[in-house]
Amino acid sequence: MTKTLYLFVPAVRLDRVSKAIATGVDKVIIDLEDTVADNAKDSVRQALLDFDKQTTHRYWLRINAYDTAAYQADIACVNELVQLDGLLLPKCQSAEQVTQVYQQSQKPIIAMIETAAGLANLVQIAQATGVQALSFGCLDLAQSLGVRPDSAAYATLLDKVRTDLLVYSAVYGLQPPIETIFADFANEQAFADRVAYWRDFGFAGQLLIHPKQVAIARRVLADEQDWAFAEAIYQRYEQTGEIAFAIDGKMVDLPLIQWARRLLDK
Repeated sequence: MTKTLYLFVPAVRLDRVSKAIATGVDKVIIDLEDTVADNAKDSVRQALLDFDKQTTHRYWLRINAYDTAAYQADIACVNELVQLDGLLLPKCQSAEQVTQVYQQSQKPIIAMIETAAGLANLVQIAQATGVQALSFGCLDLAQSLGVRPDSAAYATLLDKVRTDLLVYSAVYGLQPPIETIFADFANEQAFADRVAYWRDFGFAGQLLIHPKQVAIARRVLADEQDWAFAEAIYQRYEQTGEIAFAIDGKMVDLPLIQWARRLLDK
């Protein structure tokens, strides 16, 4: 199953969208929620509208939660965006919220489970009109439940949430769930371990907060044999310039060299 990587870009830094796409990430998510101060949301929405008119890049958008003062203005903005592919709905708490957002936007929705209410209503949310996939916010959810982050209890909680998202996504025909962010982006080995963990958990992808996480995730997700084969192919090509040769008894030609380069670039 192909895994999808989503990279957040703050809506206050729309100049970073092109840089985000250049990382080879599958989808960019412009964030109107956590990265934008309340008193700046109006001006940032206008900047987003201007950006949308000028760009050819497709993107997703994380709007503000359904029960916030910023929500209606977000939806009005959404309906003017041409390059928008879908929405992240943060702090989703009910199926009714998902349905309302879909009806108002006509965009597929990734429902973010970040509160106790959202977790309690997960079965109904998974059946809501317009929901494409489920994800969760690890820190907000822990805070909502009073669980201390980075504790053994925290790890147990997240695995319970992952299991529920996985089961209900399968039962109700959604895409497999999307893993939450990994905040400690400087700890590359721990992040790589997390990618391998959600991959083995049957998840479909991950939310990323830093461009450097893209290449690390790609390396973990690439089949190890494919990766080694690609490295051998491209090393031979760079050393000799040949476009037809054998590696480990397998014939290699230009299409395979191009495949190897694409994989290594990612």
